[in-house]
Amino acid sequence: MKILHIGDLHLGKKVCGYNLLEDQEYFLTQTVNFMKEKDIKHLIIAGDIYDVSSPGGDAINVFSNFLNMLNKNGIKAFIISGNHDSKDRIGYGNKLIELSGIYINSRIEDAIKPKCEDGINYYLIPYTTAAEINAIFEQSFKDYEEAFKYVIGLMKLDKTKVNIAIAHQLVLSNGKNPLPGGSEDPIIGTIQNISSSVFEDFTYTALGHIHRPQNTSDTIRYSGSPLAYHSDETEFQKTYTIIDITDGKLTITEEEIKPLRKTVVLKDTFKNIIDDYPNNVNDYVYAVITDSPVENAMNIIKNKYPYALSLKYDRKEVEGVDLSKKVADIEQISYEDLFADFFSQQMNQELSDFQKSIVKECLEEDANNEA
Repeated sequence: MKILHIGDLHLGKKVCGYNLLEDQEYFLTQTVNFMKEKDIKHLIIAGDIYDVSSPGGDAINVFSNFLNMLNKNGIKAFIISGNHDSKDRIGYGNKLIELSGIYINSRIEDAIKPKCEDGINYYLIPYTTAAEINAIFEQSFKDYEEAFKYVIGLMKLDKTKVNIAIAHQLVLSNGKNPLPGGSEDPIIGTIQNISSSVFEDFTYTALGHIHRPQNTSDTIRYSGSPLAYHSDETEFQKTYTIIDITDGKLTITEEEIKPLRKTVVLKDTFKNIIDDYPNNVNDYVYAVITDSPVENAMNIIKNKYPYALSLKYDRKEVEGVDLSKKVADIEQISYEDLFADFFSQQMNQELSDFQKSIVKECLEEDANNEA
């Protein structure tokens, strides 16, 4: 049996003002085609279906159409909610949808009993908290891992069968955090983490939450997000995770995801960024300029790269900056002078008279609550 493991779709996500829904819809269509080509009959989606708890109608329609495609192609799906999802919205109509072989769970109390298809027991464990576990199961755990272990302990695993856990949590390997991807960095280091040993009795554990594809152990894996949602996520390849379980033996392989548009970081002089890189014209571009600032640089970059996301300068730390100034000294400086000093340090040039007049006008409007 071959199973495809994906997660962290974040449908409806916007990056630097660009709505990525077209790219996401393309990925979902390609995923169905990929599964047909590889003869994969089961799909796991490990949480964060949407980017926000109240997704727009367009994002909901894209996911609904995707579920219809799965159904038409005879693909069984096993889906959980993540920390970005609303439990009520994700779980709406799930009992009716199950009749199509598409299982969606957003309630921790419904994770105890598996969903069984083709001899495989799937345990759908949505994102949860210790407080939620305590409230639902009438417990008083203070330690997050102990609360999670309690839930796992309620699952009566039939070890003569293949048991797959699907979870959206921060899982540590030997006490170490997984490698972050970029978008989800703020969750690293929180107390809401659990040890990989919690899942040791499962044949395979399909994780979501971390956007960089990686193994936590030989049988526990983050699929990563399908698209790059942060500049740091351009540093590694986005992949499909394919699980093959034959005669009780587990094999994990990866295949490259080919997006509608790539996301790249172009770090070079301004001239080179404009003159070179013809193959990246239609990509999402984070531009990093290594030389002096250029007037209207972003507009010029967008003329060549219509999907340019951001622009920043990568320069050595400005010399001569006195970091020993006391707060009392700074308080004696006007806002106009502070901004002018900041602008000079960041842009390596002085404010023009016209720019000074704009700054003064903005500060006056702010002082009068007119900004």
